[in-house]
Amino acid sequence: MAKILVIDDDGIVRDALTVFLVRAGHHVVTAADGANGIQVFKSDIPDLVILDRNLPFLSGSGVFEEIRKISTTVPVIVLTGYDAPEEAAVYLKHGAASFLSKGDGLSNVLSEVDRVLGVKPSASPAPAAAARPRPAAVRGNVSGLVLIADDDESMLGVLSSCLRGAGYTVITATDGLAAERLALEQRPDIALLDIFMPGKNGVEVLQTLSERLPDTGVMMVSGNEDEEIARACLSKGAFDYTAKPPNLDALEGAIRARMLIQRGKI
Repeated sequence: MAKILVIDDDGIVRDALTVFLVRAGHHVVTAADGANGIQVFKSDIPDLVILDRNLPFLSGSGVFEEIRKISTTVPVIVLTGYDAPEEAAVYLKHGAASFLSKGDGLSNVLSEVDRVLGVKPSASPAPAAAARPRPAAVRGNVSGLVLIADDDESMLGVLSSCLRGAGYTVITATDGLAAERLALEQRPDIALLDIFMPGKNGVEVLQTLSERLPDTGVMMVSGNEDEEIARACLSKGAFDYTAKPPNLDALEGAIRARMLIQRGKI
């Protein structure tokens, strides 16, 4: 139906929007920061942009200005993590199609996409769970097999303890070759891959898993010095990345949400 560009640094929001928009028949491309968002927009002008107002490297307002320099006709739906009526007025005055709060859920975003594109609403209402993509809003027991690959044994221990405590079955590897072998043998639901490991690095393992295990969700684990590489992995098939030391609550929430997305429950 339509080509939609989603620019948001929250991997859970990007994933959830992609799932529902693709199900609705749209073609979706994504970017995790403002600078990449502009490049994607320039290279392949979309029919609609969904733009987070709070982005790294270049703010949502800066991205909006650049988009308007390139095209004054492509509609832009702006998302915000908190209510900001004064900012909404500014965006709308300068041509934004709408200004929505993420706190109101994705169902509002999906309805707004239909409105902007002129799609008639379906007779069947969207499931209520579609409005709860963010980790903090995901509840209930989720189990599954998680592979953690990291050559730092202390980090491996912390992550394993966290995820086992959350109810997951965990398998571990301390190098890339072992991680790849375990993944292909046991087909985990989620793989956490450290960027730099002996044998094979995390990027190489990601490439293999993206090709041979497309149903396995992959999250990259990065040190501060390799965050840019982790961001680049998003275009190679990773659904998100986390920096060391990770926020364990946020990490578990991201894995939980991704597991539910993979199972078609949100």
